[in-house]
Amino acid sequence: MISAFDHDSKDESLHLVHEGERRSMTFLLTALLLGWVISVVLVIAAVWQVQEEEALEELAADATVMAGSISQRLQQYSGIADAVSNLRTLKTVLGAPVPAGLDKLNRFLQQTNRSLGSDTLFVLGLDGEVIGASNYGTENSSVGHNFAFRPYFQQAALGESVSYYAVGMITKGRGYYFAAPIRREGKVLGVVVVHVLLESVFERLAAGQNDFLLVGYDSIIFASSNPGWQMRSLQRLPEAQREAIRQSRRYGDYSLSPIANHSDRTPDVFNDTYVQLASGGVVQRYLVGRALVRQAGWHVFALMPRVALLQRILQFCVYYTLVYGLLVLFWLYWRKRTEVQRHVNSMNMELERRVSSLTSELTESNTELQQLVAHYQRTQSELEATQDQLIQTAKLAVLGELSAGINHELNQPLLALQTYAENSQKLLARERFGLVADNLHEILQITDSMHAIVSRFKVFARRSPPDPRLVDVNEIISAALMIMKPLLRKAGVGIGVELPPNGQMILCEPVQIQQVLINLLTNASEAMEGIDDARVLVRVEDCDGQIRILVIDNGPGIAKELQSKIFQPFFTTKSKGLGIGLALSRRILETLSGSLVAESDTHGGTVFVMTLRKHKGVDE
Repeated sequence: MISAFDHDSKDESLHLVHEGERRSMTFLLTALLLGWVISVVLVIAAVWQVQEEEALEELAADATVMAGSISQRLQQYSGIADAVSNLRTLKTVLGAPVPAGLDKLNRFLQQTNRSLGSDTLFVLGLDGEVIGASNYGTENSSVGHNFAFRPYFQQAALGESVSYYAVGMITKGRGYYFAAPIRREGKVLGVVVVHVLLESVFERLAAGQNDFLLVGYDSIIFASSNPGWQMRSLQRLPEAQREAIRQSRRYGDYSLSPIANHSDRTPDVFNDTYVQLASGGVVQRYLVGRALVRQAGWHVFALMPRVALLQRILQFCVYYTLVYGLLVLFWLYWRKRTEVQRHVNSMNMELERRVSSLTSELTESNTELQQLVAHYQRTQSELEATQDQLIQTAKLAVLGELSAGINHELNQPLLALQTYAENSQKLLARERFGLVADNLHEILQITDSMHAIVSRFKVFARRSPPDPRLVDVNEIISAALMIMKPLLRKAGVGIGVELPPNGQMILCEPVQIQQVLINLLTNASEAMEGIDDARVLVRVEDCDGQIRILVIDNGPGIAKELQSKIFQPFFTTKSKGLGIGLALSRRILETLSGSLVAESDTHGGTVFVMTLRKHKGVDE
């Protein structure tokens, strides 16, 4: 007997074991977490410099591509101003600036500008006033404006070709100006200017992956992917320098305020790895890659927020954490698997013992199942044989009902044969051989007719296994009507037939379909017994891939409460009969994927509808 003391000792031991396992797991998790923290710090220290160098290389390559795009655009128009300045038309008009000549100059500049593909082409007199422009007839026409304050005019008026970038005074668009002096006999008559807008180039650059700045030698941002950075200085400018820039009106009316405050030192914005920019009221540090557009004196800055670099580092840390976690999980899995394997080994013996006992039970159950299957197969064979016997019995029962009609159908041909034979004997005695030959011809026709009738009954009565084949529906119906005509004629029932002109092919055992038709016609004949002008109609309809055979009579019809019972085996309203005809008929059609239903005719009587699938090989 186990005492209460033993129970307490056992519970205390289990508690100590569980407490030890919890402490061991806590220590293990703490060690793994500490290892992860230390390794992540080491990873960040090792990866940061590598990621920063890669980002700087990426930005430098991006800036070089941007600078190349701008240089390519400017290179298209380099030297064009010098070429235009040598055109005779310009020199002629400037030599004698009369109104007719100025009008000719405007049209000439418009046509030339269209050919060059530049934005504006205009000519200035020595006083700085525009006397002719390609946009002379537009709302933003340059004609009449004075640009003497522009440095490009001042230098060109002194005889030098010059290029210059600025914000347009009329269009307010950012563009580049190529200016050249117009000389005749060594004397400067005026200045021609080719103006190229750069807004489309800046829009393409802004759509790139990284932010960009286009900075002039004066530290003013001429273009940027961030509209809030444009026309601002990268560093604090002396007030005198800012005033001189404003006087040139290169940047329009913009304030040129610094983009960020640098209180500690003046940054070297053209060489530092980082640059500070304010966006949305927040100052951020950006990694910078630089490239130079030498022709214009621009510096292209490709920018990446330092936060993006931090995101890359964090992304790398996430990947490292995932790998670290997978390794830890694998180690824990291997550790747990070792423990489970030991437990599995201890359970195998018990499982083997249970399996051996269950195997004997399953063997017995399998033997019983095989016996049940064999019994089912025997029962299925017996049912099929019984169905075949029922079908054959139903056919013989129909033949029995038709026997009187058959006797009447054959009796008249036999009497005719007897009459023709007796006449032939008398004619033969009188040597009237021609008439004898005619009688013999009539006898042969009668025997052929009797043979056709008997052969139809023989085919119908023959017991043979089902042999489905392609048969014309019209042939099946004609064969069934030939068998049924004696009975219908004797019962005084008229018959009508509506068949399709070309017939339709179905896959079936034709004798079985004939049996169903004969059964339906027999039922119709019996239902119309004692009715004047009794008629039955057989109609064939083609309905969307199916053949419908309708047997319609003008009898009293079937009561609604009996329509759901007439297809039940052994149900009958006749004084004689087994009540299996309709049940067997429906079963025969269902084995052919067809159906048999009874409906009430709108004009009285009953309609039995046989539905069979039309053969797919038949064209619709």
